[in-house]
Amino acid sequence: MVSFTTPEGGLQTIERMVTILDEAAPIISMGVNMNVSMDGSDVSGGPTSTGTAGSKRGPPSPGEPGEGGALKRVKVQQPTDAQLVSTVFKKFVNNALDERAVGNVRAYQELRRKFIAHPSDSDAPSSLELRQTISALTHTVSRLDKGCTQLVVDIVETTWAGRDNLFFKAYLRLLGNLVSAHSNYIPLVTKMLVHHLALGSSRLCTLPNHKPVTRQVIYDRTHEALEYIMELVPTAGHSTLFPALVAEFPNKSEKRFAHTTYLTNLLHVAEYAPALRSKIIAMVIERVIKIDIEVQADIEDLEEGEGDTLSWELSNSDAMDDASEGSSDTDDDEEPEYISPVQRIKETVDKLDALLEILFDYFASFFPEEPQAESQISAETHVIFEHLLESFDKTILPTYQSRYTQFVMFWAVQKCPRFIDVFLGELIGCATDNNKSQVMRQAAAAYVASFVARAKMMDKSSVRAVVSVLCNWMNAFLIRREGDCSGPDIGKFGSFYSVFQAVMYIFCFRWRDLKISEEEGEGVGEDTVGLEQGERWIPGLLVMQRAIVSKFNPLKACSHVVVSEFARISNFLNFLYCFSIIESNQRSLLGGGRNALEAYFPFDPYKLKRSMKWVKGYYVEWEPVPGLDPEESEGEEDEEDEEDEEDEEEDEEGESDEQGESDEEGDKDGMEAEMTEADEDVGGASEEDESEDE
Repeated sequence: MVSFTTPEGGLQTIERMVTILDEAAPIISMGVNMNVSMDGSDVSGGPTSTGTAGSKRGPPSPGEPGEGGALKRVKVQQPTDAQLVSTVFKKFVNNALDERAVGNVRAYQELRRKFIAHPSDSDAPSSLELRQTISALTHTVSRLDKGCTQLVVDIVETTWAGRDNLFFKAYLRLLGNLVSAHSNYIPLVTKMLVHHLALGSSRLCTLPNHKPVTRQVIYDRTHEALEYIMELVPTAGHSTLFPALVAEFPNKSEKRFAHTTYLTNLLHVAEYAPALRSKIIAMVIERVIKIDIEVQADIEDLEEGEGDTLSWELSNSDAMDDASEGSSDTDDDEEPEYISPVQRIKETVDKLDALLEILFDYFASFFPEEPQAESQISAETHVIFEHLLESFDKTILPTYQSRYTQFVMFWAVQKCPRFIDVFLGELIGCATDNNKSQVMRQAAAAYVASFVARAKMMDKSSVRAVVSVLCNWMNAFLIRREGDCSGPDIGKFGSFYSVFQAVMYIFCFRWRDLKISEEEGEGVGEDTVGLEQGERWIPGLLVMQRAIVSKFNPLKACSHVVVSEFARISNFLNFLYCFSIIESNQRSLLGGGRNALEAYFPFDPYKLKRSMKWVKGYYVEWEPVPGLDPEESEGEEDEEDEEDEEDEEEDEEGESDEQGESDEEGDKDGMEAEMTEADEDVGGASEEDESEDE
C-alpha cells in the first residue's frame, strides 16, 4: 500500500488520488480479465474445456474467434504491483505539472513538499514513496523547464546521501537525465555534489528509520555521481566543477579534520577528471602555502618569550604530541571554546603537517619509491612533475616566508637526475635573468643554494657543475659592471650579492665536493690555493677571492650569518682569509642605508612530525668541519671585536659602530645555531636578521 502525505486539504487530496486510481481502474480491470478470451476459452494456448489433451482443433466455425472470424485471441501480461504503483505515481506527477501549467499549484506544492520535508519530520514521506516519486519524475524530466526551477532546487537539495542504495540509484538516474535535458541545471547539481565532499554534519549518516551509513559511503556515492555527471557532460569540468571545488575548499581557520577530509576527496576527483588535475594541484599548493605562511606570521606576532618557547616546541616532535591529540578527527556542532594564541598556532602546525602528509602520499603513487634514471620514469610521472614545477614557479617561488610546502618539490625533484637538472636549470636561469624582478632573482638564488646544500641525491659532479655556472656568471658580472660600482649597494646589485651568498652557503656544506683530487684526472682544475699536494679547487672558484676585494664588497652586503660561517670555514681550509675585510666593514654602515641580505634558505631543517619521514632519506644534515673548533674561532673573533671596540672609542664613532658590533655578534651566534641544527625558528630566518631589518 502506498502512503500519500496530505499536510493540508486532506479530503481534496484524497479525492484527487481516488480520481487518479479511477483513471487507472481500466488497466487494473484489464489485468484481471485479459487472460480469458471473449468466448470464454483460455487464450494461453492450452486445452479447452471441450477438447482433450493433445487433440487438435478443427477449422473454426463461422462466428467463432479465429482466422477469418470476427474476434481474435489477444494475450496480455497481467500488470504487477510495481507497475501499478509506478503508474499511479506517474499520474500523480503529471497531474501536478498539468495543474501548475494552468495556474493551480496545490498539487505542485504538495509534490515539492515531498522533497523539502526532512526525514525526521512527522509528515515526511518514506524513502520508498520518495523513490517512486523520483522514478516518475525521471520519465517526465523534459517537463522540468525553467518554470519548475523551484521544484528542481528542492530535488537537488533533498536529503539523499544517507538513504538506502536503491534510493541512491534512482536519484542518480534522475540527476543524469536532468543535466542531460537541461544544461542550465548543471551548476546547481555540481555545486550540491561538491558540497557533499566537504566535512558535513554527522547527522547525515544517521537518518530516522534508516540503517546508518558511514561517511565513506556518502563520499563514495558522491564521487560516483560526479563521475557519472562528467561522463554525460564532459565540458562541465572546467566550467562548473572546478569553480565549485575552489569555492568549497575549507577556510584556513577550520579544523584539521575538515581540511584533510576535503583534500583527500579533492585529490580523488583528479583521478576521474584528469583534465582538471593540473588546476587541482595548483589550487591545493596555493591553499596549503597560505596555512604555511600564516604559521610564520602568527609566531612573529607573539611576545618574545612565547615565540622562543613555541619555536622550540614546534621543532621538537615529542612536544607536539599534545597538539596532535587535541585535534581529534571528529566533527561536532558545538561552539569551539577559546584557545590561546600559542595553542592555536600548534593546531595550525599540526593541520599543515597532516595536509602535507596527504600530499606526499598522493604524489608517491606517481613517483618511484627509489630514484630512477629518466628512461625508467613513466610518461604520467613526467606530466605530474610538470604540474608540480608549474605550481612551484607560480606559487611557491614568489611566496615569502614559506617554510614547509616547498619540500614536496624538494622530494619529487630528487626522484630522477633529469628532474634535478630541469629544476636547477630554471632556478639558475631566474637568478641570472636581468628581466626578472630583484625579489624573484634573490629568491631563486636562495633556492639554488639551499637545494644544492641539502639535497642528498645531488652527486659530486652536479654540485661542481652548479657552482661553476654561478662562479662563471659572477666573473662575467665583475668584468661588465665593476666600473659602474662605487661601493656596496643591494638595491643596485642585489642579484650579484644573492649569487655570491649562494656560493658561500654551498661551500659551507659541500666544500668536500669542490675539491678535485689528483686521481680524478689532470688538467681539470688550476686553482690550488690552500690545498694539499695533488688537490685542486674546481675551475673558477677563485673568483670568490676577486669578488671580496672588489668595490662590490659582498662580505658587507651579504648576510652576516653566512659571511661569518664562510669566513671561519674558508680560513680553516686555507681557501680565503676574510676577517680583515669583515673587520673593516664593521667600521661603517652599509652604503645607501640598505640592510644586508637575509639569511633565508627555504630548505632549512624539516621539523613536522608526520610528514618528516618523506624528507628524511633525501636530506643532508649539517656536519661540522673536522678539526674546526668553534670555541677557538669565536675566541679569536672576540679578541678582534674587542680591538675594534677600542679603536671605535678612540675614533668616537659612537652608536652606529656599537650597533654594527651588536648585529655582527648576534648574526654569528645565529649562524652557529643554524649549522648545528639548533636553529629551531619555524620561519627559517634568525632573530638576529630580523633585528637588522628593524
